[in-house]
Amino acid sequence: MARQLHPKPQVRLDRALFKARTGESLLIIAYAVCLYLLPLALFVWVANTAPTVWVLLCSPLLVVAGYGLFLQAILGHEGFHFNLSGNPMHSCYLGILTSSLLPGFCVTGYFVDHWQHHRYSNSAKDPDYRHFSRYRTLASRIALSRLLATSNYLQATVRLAFGPLSSPSPLPLSAAQVQRLARCNIACQVGWLCVYAVALWQIDGLLLGFCASLAVAFLVSAFNAYQEHAFSEGDEAPPARSRTSRLCTWLHAGANFHLEHHFYPAVPCWRLPKVHRQLLDAGWYTDRQYLLEKHFVASFKYATRRHPYRGDTVND
Repeated sequence: MARQLHPKPQVRLDRALFKARTGESLLIIAYAVCLYLLPLALFVWVANTAPTVWVLLCSPLLVVAGYGLFLQAILGHEGFHFNLSGNPMHSCYLGILTSSLLPGFCVTGYFVDHWQHHRYSNSAKDPDYRHFSRYRTLASRIALSRLLATSNYLQATVRLAFGPLSSPSPLPLSAAQVQRLARCNIACQVGWLCVYAVALWQIDGLLLGFCASLAVAFLVSAFNAYQEHAFSEGDEAPPARSRTSRLCTWLHAGANFHLEHHFYPAVPCWRLPKVHRQLLDAGWYTDRQYLLEKHFVASFKYATRRHPYRGDTVND
């Protein structure tokens, strides 16, 4: 078993924080969809009815829509942590349905790697560490790291869907269950792409808004890995970082508390702010302030070369 150099806090959490509730999850999914579609719809309406200057003034709406689109991927991640429903397979299906709104992102293939990421965080056995640590410059991190990772997840999903059943499954599910999820993931991707195609054909101005939102979601996801796991050389073997600004919490639905997520992956992301407050109240962060980033804009600096994606945070 892997041992983290920053051991799990000895804080007793309310067991209710760990209980998955489908109704609550559906409200969070509705919030994420609204964060994506409402700003996008408003921008398209302005683009079709107002002068160009108003279109430019309303362009920040597409940043919000991009974050909403990225939030779909976060909810896919939550689904495969079984945090969207008390039934693990139902949770995964919900995660697939919402995350497939992000074209090209196949959460089934992603989570095969992500399960190992949690088990061997930032070690040589961590697929995320092996992938993201190879990119050292800002340009390569935002242009290549997420693009190639997403391509790998897509290829892995296709292999899981149509290749031979692997045993044992890398997930805490049977190989047959993973195959069904992978096939559902591909079907949902195709289905949402068809919906997008019809909408783009029918709605004037949507193409610009959709492409801009997708570009923002891609950039956000590229920065995200380094915001969560890249640290300065002087920091002592950190497993992950939490970003604590209210804006970040609003845009990420609580998934910005990433260190708390590593310690308590069975807590749904929207409850992680409560976990964070309990750790603060218990004094766990008193000597660990470098594990926190309190400012939204400042968190983007971790994608620069001054903050390597560090390894050796886990000992075998």
